[in-house]
Amino acid sequence: MSYEVYGPFMPLIMLITFIGLFIWVLLPQNKKSFDEAANLPFADEDEDEAELNGKKRAHNGRDEK
Repeated sequence: MSYEVYGPFMPLIMLITFIGLFIWVLLPQNKKSFDEAANLPFADEDEDEAELNGKKRAHNGRDEK
């Protein structure tokens, strides 16, 4: 099997894949997991603030002014 056999079908396969992914992203039941994933970078900030309030911050070798 070579490109001559599969070549003409590649645009169709790519279009079907794109449409499938587009529908999957827009399904309402996926909204919660996508929102959680979108907020993951901010989750560390909440943990860092809790650690700062509970413990003294570790010395990193630089003097804060």
